[in-house]
Amino acid sequence: MSAIGLVKNKYLTIAAKGLFSTYTPEQLSKTHQELEQFLVINSETLNINELFSLYELQFYLSILTNHDIEAKAYLDRILDQFNSSKSERIKLLKSIYLEAIGDIDALVKLLGQQQDELRLSRRLTTFSRHEDKSNGEYIESLNYYLNLQPSDLVTWCELAEEYAKIGHYDKAIFAYKEVLLQEQYAYNIFYKVGLYYYYSFLQVYNDKIDKKDKLLEWLELLTNSRNLFLRSVEIGGNYTKSWVGIYTVSTLDFIGKLSSNKNVNGLKQVKTFIQDSPKLSKLSQARITQIEQIKESDFRHYMEKLI
Repeated sequence: MSAIGLVKNKYLTIAAKGLFSTYTPEQLSKTHQELEQFLVINSETLNINELFSLYELQFYLSILTNHDIEAKAYLDRILDQFNSSKSERIKLLKSIYLEAIGDIDALVKLLGQQQDELRLSRRLTTFSRHEDKSNGEYIESLNYYLNLQPSDLVTWCELAEEYAKIGHYDKAIFAYKEVLLQEQYAYNIFYKVGLYYYYSFLQVYNDKIDKKDKLLEWLELLTNSRNLFLRSVEIGGNYTKSWVGIYTVSTLDFIGKLSSNKNVNGLKQVKTFIQDSPKLSKLSQARITQIEQIKESDFRHYMEKLI
């Protein structure tokens, strides 16, 4: 396959799987700029379905990076070329654009006319976020929609992040695991699940408690976290965030607490975790310095900036 074909397939995958929904602002901006350049040069080589998918993706990226004028331009292109064949999806895009520019009257009118269409019910759910609803009410709306459309991965990701905002990391983990049931190689989602296991540990950990059951409970959270970070880098070897996660979990003071506690330090799962930590710490540090192209002497400063 040609280099252009590989790039095209990358963007089509991002569009089909909604991967952009979990991108950082920096990733969104970079993808937005690169896709714009790709479309300028290669749009005439795409078939009609590929063209619609990439126009639609660039529309979303434009909205998410606050390029409303560019979003309108792509919406107009879609309207000109696909209005009759993609009617429901185009109504969805219209509703997103109207919400972005704050034309609430037009948005309510559009959504009110199409409440029987499932994907537009998703827009009604999203729009409810801006009606002074509480986080709990919005979560309820997302769950209601997912009961109707359980395969909507973008909504599962959104639900996970809403749960995380209020510290319900167990429910955030569950939501992201629903995504992994459908996307088994989404290394960024494995990272997210690992991250929320780590946050769960931070949420409950108490350095003053030495009870065996609590120590093992906390160890399980960290083991799950580290295993998910490891799975993430197994799929996406250059995903720095997961390497940082591995390093963080492998260098916690909690490991010394386990090692010095006679009630647990002889248990197999404890011994394994303790023995693996120095090796994983060293490996993750090496990978982070390699990927980010930083000197070993600058590593501590790099990690401090992340914290």
